[in-house]
Order: sequence, then structure tokens, then C-alpha cells
Amino acid sequence: MIRSLSLALFADQELLYLLFLSALAAIVLIFLARKGLFDAVMERLHRNKGEEVETEVPSGYQKSCRPGRWNGCDGMAVTLITVLYAIVSLWQLGSFSFPVTRWQPASDDEFFVLEITGESTAFDQVLLISTEGDNNALDSGYQIGLDGIEISGSNDGENWEWIGEIEDSSYGQYKILHGSWNYRYVAFTVRNERAVINEIGLKGAGLDEVLPVRVKWTSNPDNPYDPQLTIDEQQKLAADVTYMDETYFDEIYHVRNAQEIAEGQFMYASVHPLLGTQIIAAMIRLLGNHPFAWRIGGALFGIAMLPLMYYACKLLFEKTEYAVAGTLLLACDFMHLTTSRIATLEPFSVFFILLMTVFMLRYTQLSFYDTPLNKTLKWLFLSGVAMGLGIAVKWTGVYAAVGLAVLFFISLGRRWQEYRRARRQPQPNEFEKRVVAIFPQAALKTLLWCCLFFIVLPLIIYFAAYLPCHIFRDEGWSVAGVIRQTLSMYDYHAHLQATHPFQSTWWQWILDIRPIWYYHQVQDGIVLTISAFGNPLIWWTGFLSVIGCAGLAISRRNRTALQIVIAYLAQLVPWMLVSRCVFIYHYYPSVPFLILALVMMMKTLVEWKPAMKKRIAVFLAACVVVFVLFLPATAGFGTTQAYIDGVLRWFGSWYFG
Repeated sequence: MIRSLSLALFADQELLYLLFLSALAAIVLIFLARKGLFDAVMERLHRNKGEEVETEVPSGYQKSCRPGRWNGCDGMAVTLITVLYAIVSLWQLGSFSFPVTRWQPASDDEFFVLEITGESTAFDQVLLISTEGDNNALDSGYQIGLDGIEISGSNDGENWEWIGEIEDSSYGQYKILHGSWNYRYVAFTVRNERAVINEIGLKGAGLDEVLPVRVKWTSNPDNPYDPQLTIDEQQKLAADVTYMDETYFDEIYHVRNAQEIAEGQFMYASVHPLLGTQIIAAMIRLLGNHPFAWRIGGALFGIAMLPLMYYACKLLFEKTEYAVAGTLLLACDFMHLTTSRIATLEPFSVFFILLMTVFMLRYTQLSFYDTPLNKTLKWLFLSGVAMGLGIAVKWTGVYAAVGLAVLFFISLGRRWQEYRRARRQPQPNEFEKRVVAIFPQAALKTLLWCCLFFIVLPLIIYFAAYLPCHIFRDEGWSVAGVIRQTLSMYDYHAHLQATHPFQSTWWQWILDIRPIWYYHQVQDGIVLTISAFGNPLIWWTGFLSVIGCAGLAISRRNRTALQIVIAYLAQLVPWMLVSRCVFIYHYYPSVPFLILALVMMMKTLVEWKPAMKKRIAVFLAACVVVFVLFLPATAGFGTTQAYIDGVLRWFGSWYFG
């Protein structure tokens, strides 16, 4: 009823639910704010905290900055944006039910027969779903898929008629045969010993439920895997299959690897480091093997990125209004939402990329001339740990690491320039004497600690991320094994010749003209589609803002603008040099810095002309409206084809099915 009304009013089946939950959350948070909760929390967090500048700094030298103090308004703002975004991100994320018990043959050409035990034997669908069996059961190869499944029917158990065949399937995706049959017995012959069947369902003709069945015969009663395992979770079969019930896009690889890690199996392959996959595996172990568990880890990291963005904006721009603007822009970006709702590695990778960069930015705001060295090294340590975690998720963390190095050496170069200046003074003051005395030792110690923080620690984290994984058959964890797997990954990416109908190039990402289409399903005229691309208002103005920041860095020697441009280019430039098949989601790590550039230009415009605040507010409101309008195409919420064609398809290259 509610979904029908929502579809009629907004062409979005889920929007009424989201509006209700969002309004309820906002009311609760406003009530808590009026009770002073956020002021009390912020006061407690700031009690006995803060990095005091311990030395007076004369003009001409950088003075260490204290981070902007958070007040109750900050607590309320970041909580409100994060909670409202979390409602959207977690809504209809995935089913809590999925068949997990599995049957696999002991040899080729094994078969079993199911008997329909109810009065009616008419069925119009045969549903099968498969994940992965016990890879450790075979001497070679992998136990996966529905390859070579022949299905036939009979009413007497002697005369059999052909129903159909399934030749291949993807991990965790339903295969459905449609027709009209009426048989008491249904036989499943498995030609390939590497096949796996999680569950079989025979949907009653004209019904929304499967028929009751039992195992009648099996060709191999000695098989340790009982065919009963194919019909023991009938209640977990989806009646109308959507993205909620099965894997889609690259989940077929990442969830498969996560299952292998969770079950201690020999892994079929890995083209990325395994920390992100291990987070998915941890959710499977904690919650069970079902779509919600596959995706909740990425969704939580996407949610956590909002407070992190708020902190970054507060760090760089100080004022609450700019932190709100930056966090709201990230929350309203299509790519951030879509990529956080699918069980792939990007949410983990981008979170750590932003985290390592924020820690480095905090370091650059300090000077070891007026702040104890150990307090500056703390931020380098945290940045190095985050860098190691990012690289252990995906190698794009290395691109960010190059940006960190540039930011670090620019900061150290400034200390060196201040040191040279102090040495040239004929009558140095006390601070300049301190600079001359401190620099050689402080710089050397900082460089040596950086070798530990940014080389040794990341390597330890990277190698340790493989500890619970069984990459090579009959081999445990070893340094040599991790190196061998790393070289294999490099060889894969370096020589990949694949093509894809939705591949794109870096300049298409900037223009936001080539989304990648993840999913499409039509049920009773309702379209469920998911495409990954950016909020055009944010991406277009954001790229112009990057150019504007470059201008500020050159013309006004604006250090913050320069840092943002460096962080942005560190993620984008490497992809300009890649010739293999790439997609628009590879631009996602650049998006947080694109948004920081946009906020930087907002700040610049307001300082130039305070009346620009009203126009900026209108722009932010437009970003929210566009975000809501596109939810059916970015989150898979049901809509109509007329809405897709009439409202969402701004360009012919924006494909939604």
C-alpha cells in the first residue's frame, strides 16, 4: 500500500518510507539538541584535550594550528547528516535470508530425483542457486557453479521427458527455467563433478510458493553430501528475485573470496589485496552468509566517511558552515551511495585514503619548532597506519601514498626554508636560535621515523592481512607466498586485455558522462536499476573548483588549495597512464578531494562577497534535490520506465536499462 502510494506520488517505491524515517530521526535529534546533549558531549570530548602551541612564533614563520574546536552545533550537524544518510544507505540493502547449505557430487554424471509430495504437481519455474562448495575436496580446480545440470521429469519414474539444462551460472545468482510442467518426479543429473547446488525450488503453477518435495532416489548414496541439502532451506528461496536476494556485478568475485576466507577454504584467485575482503568475511562470520551481511561492512564504512569528511573540513576551513557543506555534498554524491551499497572494496579503500590524507594534513599544520616533536610524529604514525590499511585493501592506496609524500616533503621543505632564514639573521631572536638548534636533529629524526611509519609498518600490515587466508593449495601463510600472490596480481593487471560495454576513460569521469550499469530487473512494470556515477552538480562544479584551487595555489600561494589539488591529482593522474579497461568507479577516490576543492571555493567566494552565502545555500539544496530524484537509479529503489526516460536520462550515455 505505502509503496504503491510512494510510486504514484514520487515514482519511487521507497521514498515515503525514507521521508518518514528521516523526519522521525530529525525530530529525535532536535529534541536531544534542545536538551543540551550535543553541547555536553562536545564539552566532554574537549576536556583536557587540545594541542597547545608551546612557543611564541614571530612573523614569517609558521605557527602550529590548533584544530578547530567542535561545539554543540557541530555535534548536532554531523550527527543529523550522518543519521539521515545512514537511513538511505541501509534501506533495502539486502535480504537477511539466503540458502547456505550445499550439495556437491563426488564424481561426474551423478544424479538424484526429487518427488513432489503435494496433491498438485504442476509447476512453472525451476529455481536453482549456487555459491561455492568445498574447494578443499578436489585435488585440483574449484567447486562452484551449476555447470552441466540436466533436468528431466517423469510421472512414473521410468519414462522421462526433457525439462531443460543449465550450462553455467555466476556465484550467488539465481538460475530460473520458465515453462509449464506437470510431473511427480524431477531428476537432476550433474555432468560436472565441480558443480554445486545450494537449493532447488519448484514454483507451483500460478502460485507464489514452491511445491513440497523430498529426495526419492540418488545415484550415489555413499556421497558424503546428501541431496537433501538441496531442499532443506526452501523458506529461504526468493519468490521474486531482485538485487536484495543475490549477488550483482563484482560481488560475484568479492563475496566468493569472502566466503572462502570465512570458511577457511583454498581461494580460487585474488586480484586485489585481501583486507577489504576480510572485512566482508568478518561480517559473514558475524551475521551469516546472506546479502545484508555481504554489504553491511561497505555501508558502515561509507557512513563513517561522513564524520571523517566533517573533521577534514573543520580542520581545513574551521567554520561549522563549511564542514556542514562538505559533509552534505559527500552524503549527496551518487557514487558514494551506490558504491557503499555493493559488496566491493571501494568503500574500505576510499575511507582509508581519506583518513591517511587527513592525518597528513593535520601534520602539515604543525611545526616542530613550536610543538614537541613527539606530538607532530603522532600524526605521521597515524597516517602511516592508515596508508598501510588502505594499500592492504587495494593498490590505489599507493597513489594516495605518493600524494602523502608530496605533502610531507613540502611541509619539511618549509621547515628547511625557515631554518635557512633563521641562520641568515645577524642578530637572531630566541625563536630563531631555537630553529637553528632544532632543525638538523628534528628533521633527521622525522625522516627516520617516516621510514618506519611509511615503509615498515605498511609492509607489516600488508603481509599480516593475508594471515587467515588460504591462497595456495596445501600451503600455509608465508612471506614468500604473499610476494608470489602480489606478483601474480601485478601480472594480472599489467596484462589484462578485457573489454566491457560500460568501460570509460578518465576524461569521461570528469565530465560524468559514462556511468557503469550494475543491475536491472523489471517486475510487474516496476523497474529496479542501479548505475554508478556522480551527482552531476557536485562533479561538474567540483572539477571547476579544482581548477580554481590550482589558481589560488599559484596566484595567492594558498597552501590549503595546493594541498587539495595534490591530493586530488594523486588519485587521478595515475589513471591517465593506464591503458587497460577501467570504469568510472575508479574516480571515486578523487571525489572527497573534489568536494574539498568545492568547499574551498565556497569559502573563497564568501570571503570575496558575503552575499554569496545565499547562492551557496541554494546550490546545496539543489544537490539534495537531485540526489533524491536519482535514488531509483542509484540505490535500486523501484520506479517506472517513464520516470527513467523522462526525468533521469539527461544524456544518451546515461544508461539505466
